[in-house]
Amino acid sequence: MSADANLPAEAFDGVPFDDFYDRALPVVYGYLLRLCGGDRDEAWDLTPDNWIAVIDRLAQGQTDTVTVGFLLSVARSHYLDSWRRQRGLQRKLRLVWAGARQSESAELSASKVLDHLSACSQEHRAVLMLAYVDDLPIAEIAHMLGSSTSSTYSLLARARDELRRHLTGDLR
Repeated sequence: MSADANLPAEAFDGVPFDDFYDRALPVVYGYLLRLCGGDRDEAWDLTPDNWIAVIDRLAQGQTDTVTVGFLLSVARSHYLDSWRRQRGLQRKLRLVWAGARQSESAELSASKVLDHLSACSQEHRAVLMLAYVDDLPIAEIAHMLGSSTSSTYSLLARARDELRRHLTGDLR
């Protein structure tokens, strides 16, 4: 992400909003695409909601608060809202992962891990992204997911186990 993508929407010369939109859209869409596990349709469905928040802020004269960081925060919130709705419908399909942990390979690249992240369940993908990409504390993740801290630690452990299974090809 370029440094000028973090400038407020009004900080660009020429056509400020258009410039900001052109620079921020790929960043926000890419972030949502990773959160959605590579599901382009879902990521694209969530992307426009972020721009409504930008328009609201600009209409209130809060041009200094509209940055790419603000958009990513809004994107994360919209994704989590969508995820919570889907989780309620799919709760009975929840998988319980069991078995011994496999050792992690030091040769794993970040891109390989992110590629395999899309194969994880939506719930596991969300908790892994929040914990390791967004670097949020477990207590905050638990609050966002509407669960207890201890159940979020368990969820994260199951998510790491699922990701490890995808990375090692052990899909029991």
